[in-house]
Amino acid sequence: MPAAYTTLDLAPAALPGGTPPGGFAHPRSGALDLVVDGRPLLHRLDEAEGADVVSPLAADLPPTLRAAHARRLLDPTPSLADGRQVIYSCPDCEDLGCGAVTAVVERDDEDGSDGSDGEDGGSIVWRDFAWQTGPTADPARDGYPGVGPYRFHGPTYRAVLLRLGAGS
Repeated sequence: MPAAYTTLDLAPAALPGGTPPGGFAHPRSGALDLVVDGRPLLHRLDEAEGADVVSPLAADLPPTLRAAHARRLLDPTPSLADGRQVIYSCPDCEDLGCGAVTAVVERDDEDGSDGSDGEDGGSIVWRDFAWQTGPTADPARDGYPGVGPYRFHGPTYRAVLLRLGAGS
């Protein structure tokens, strides 16, 4: 049986009520957020446990940083020593010591896909979201109940993140 997939897309970044991430008075042109099943992921995290974070896709970051973040999410190798990836970071410095929302991001080729997509088949799973301020995260203590896991269709996931590298 094929796996049920979560949708992933990009949309202008704003917190509920129209406030952009970081409490800025006006949305920054080009600031983006990850949209999961039609709803900004930052909204879901804010409802679960308020977090002062911003997407590494924010408009005031150089395009090279946006592309680097997209590459990290596309790479199956975890960017952090504890096997996790940064999803959202400190709005000022991107330093893990200031706090970041991290998750386990893994490829799952055992999801019931028939392999017809070849190299791009399978799924990408985001799970165990947590607030992390040091070398390891504790999802039991600092997790986001009710957020994830999310299973994305591999080719669609890659297409959304590759749009970032093209400057979209």
